[in-house]
Amino acid sequence: MRYNVDERQQAVRDRVKEFAEKEIIPVFQELDRKPEAFPKDYYRKLGAAGLIGFAMPKEYGGGGYSNIEYITLIEELSYYDAPTALLAAVPELATFPIYAFGTEEQKKKYVPKCATGEIIPAFALTEREAGSDAANQQTVAMIEGDEFVINGEKIFIMHGDACNIAVLFCRIGEVGEGRPKVSAIIIETDNPGFKGFTLQHKMGMRAATTGRIELKDFRAPVTNQLGETGKGFRYAMQTLDGARIGVAAQGVGMAQRALDESVAYSKKRIAFGAPIAKLQAIQWMIADMATRLEAARLMTYKAAQLQDKGEKFSLEAAQAKLFSTEVANFCVDRAMQIHSGYGYIGEFSMIEKLYRDQRVTEIYEGTSEVQRLVIAGNYLR
Repeated sequence: MRYNVDERQQAVRDRVKEFAEKEIIPVFQELDRKPEAFPKDYYRKLGAAGLIGFAMPKEYGGGGYSNIEYITLIEELSYYDAPTALLAAVPELATFPIYAFGTEEQKKKYVPKCATGEIIPAFALTEREAGSDAANQQTVAMIEGDEFVINGEKIFIMHGDACNIAVLFCRIGEVGEGRPKVSAIIIETDNPGFKGFTLQHKMGMRAATTGRIELKDFRAPVTNQLGETGKGFRYAMQTLDGARIGVAAQGVGMAQRALDESVAYSKKRIAFGAPIAKLQAIQWMIADMATRLEAARLMTYKAAQLQDKGEKFSLEAAQAKLFSTEVANFCVDRAMQIHSGYGYIGEFSMIEKLYRDQRVTEIYEGTSEVQRLVIAGNYLR
């Protein structure tokens, strides 16, 4: 079965398989079941293997790989363990605004250490009242001399509990003071006034922790602002366009694993004196899974190729993210049905874990409802 549209993709798959056999397969279940804590040693192994910073520019210490190679990396990592793919994806998300919109000094200072895994970055956009309504930022930065004084709270921030730096999106000036000027500021979290908390009892993606951030009279130099004042929301949306293709790739990887597990199980599970693969009901579920998966993969690759060509890809990214994550939901649900009790109990298969891990892909980087608004908006404009 052929999965590549670019000859370089197979090299990525081979590289991930080698890493997975050595580093992921022996520990992924333990990382899922332990109490929530960011796996720093495991993260550093990803960095040492060059799987963090994969698509960051070479001149700033990254791998310099194309977007089609990057989403292949995320797809393949997600096949073996979706939280591991997320550990590799979040640094790309968090660092993109720095190398896309930052000064040369900012790029040289932060990007190389993010690319190697030496420091952990976070993308701090979401707030309690600014989730899908991301422009409604309540975190405020006031200028005092040559510093920002920042107060506010962020929630559902990947790596927010463990990050060394964060690209923080906030208002410049008081809330309600005219039109909001949302800007992006790089903050170093070891400064006074920063507190990060791990959000407990996550349903899935447990190895890649999620945090809440509190900022109280936190100070950052005004030279740490990214780009122009008031353009932070635009920077965030441009960042999320690319990130959505990565989430689509997560969906493809998990859907492929659900399909492969279902095919293998249906061949060996005996019911009514024969493998359940002989049953038409099972065959139709597998046929539906395989067909939707193929469409999802091609949509994801199309969006990545448009990004590589420098063409507009916002619409295609939203379509790929919407469709691929919902296909992953479909495939994992059918895999659960095929495995029955052996899927529901995590002791017997990884379907139970896939079921938990997949669900968030329809929520983060823009819910499925937000993707539908983006898609409709593109056609109605």
